[in-house]
Amino acid sequence: MGTVRTSLTISTTDVLATAVSITAAKNFAADSGVILRAKVAEVSGGGSGLTVYKASDKTTSAYLYVRNLNSELENYIYVYNDTDSDAAVAKIGGGEFCYIPVPNDKTFKAYGTLVNQLVEYAVFGNDDSANTLG
Repeated sequence: MGTVRTSLTISTTDVLATAVSITAAKNFAADSGVILRAKVAEVSGGGSGLTVYKASDKTTSAYLYVRNLNSELENYIYVYNDTDSDAAVAKIGGGEFCYIPVPNDKTFKAYGTLVNQLVEYAVFGNDDSANTLG
């Protein structure tokens, strides 16, 4: 069994009257992971987007990282819950990223402002060998 460490630091010295430095970190057990670079093929949700996490691929919570590789902020990548309502869970501008702990029983997909936008995504967790991506 392996361990994945995630951390996020938010800091600024000139936005508020007082300097801000916030750090959050999480270690979690994982025995599998994947990092992929792919193109989104759709400009709307509704089940036809790029699958970034397939329901029940992990035995417990999965950890999803998505980065929009487009250089223009206005060219968004939308991550949505395909299992329940197609509700958007993230709107990621060009050059931005998100990190989402996702429930293992939901499928998450992505679409973009433009067809063929590049996205990089990663999923880590404990693999469910009974449920393959193929």
